[in-house]
Amino acid sequence: MNVILTTLRKELASYFYNPVAYVIAVLFYLFRGVDVQALTESMARYGSDLDLYTTYYVFRPSSNFMIVLVPPILTMRVFAEEKRTGSLEVLMTAPVRDVEVVLGKWLAAVAFFAILWLPTLPLLWGLSTGPFLDAPLSFGPAAAAYLGLTLLGAFLLAAGCFTSSLTDNLLLAALSAMLFNTAVMAGPGLAQTFIADQNVPAWAETLLEQINVADHLTNWFARGLVDTSQIVFYLAGTAFFLFMTVKSLESRRWR
Repeated sequence: MNVILTTLRKELASYFYNPVAYVIAVLFYLFRGVDVQALTESMARYGSDLDLYTTYYVFRPSSNFMIVLVPPILTMRVFAEEKRTGSLEVLMTAPVRDVEVVLGKWLAAVAFFAILWLPTLPLLWGLSTGPFLDAPLSFGPAAAAYLGLTLLGAFLLAAGCFTSSLTDNLLLAALSAMLFNTAVMAGPGLAQTFIADQNVPAWAETLLEQINVADHLTNWFARGLVDTSQIVFYLAGTAFFLFMTVKSLESRRWR
């Protein structure tokens, strides 16, 4: 546990010292500011149902930036850079277990990913005040939506750690994770559309529904609905990629 906490503190501090993290935050909030302003003005002007505001607030086009692009950027260096510099060999020969190093680095990435989202919570509260919507908002769907974002973020960051453990090329690690994230977000929905008129087994349709991340976010979590099977899916996926990351690091001992 001490190794995990030490690695967590060290890696989390490295994010705050890295200018790339601040570039991500600035770009995200510039994009999101325009995004949310357009949403707020539209709903205020046309008298839309404000019970849906929190749903639309969380999952905006700017959210796709955070979901698809940011996890690979945060994780591309966790192992790839240490491989490139040779410091990973020193780390792996230290009296620490691979699983502790992986968990520490992954937890740091999850913590920083959550910190990037944190300012959107007080902003949501501020938008419910007089100068803006001047109406109470339903924060139940927002809580479920942020739970979904956290679970998805943890899953994608675990996948990013795995791709980073496979190479010493930072760009390749990031691009591989981005392609995976894009496939996870868009693949199941496209597959469901493709097989809509096809004679496919019922189990295949059920499988696509269970792994349709975009549907989970927009039609479940964003509406305040939490399905335990979906939570199990994200937790199992996260555990799988962390396990694969550990095995990837262990395989270096036999090369």
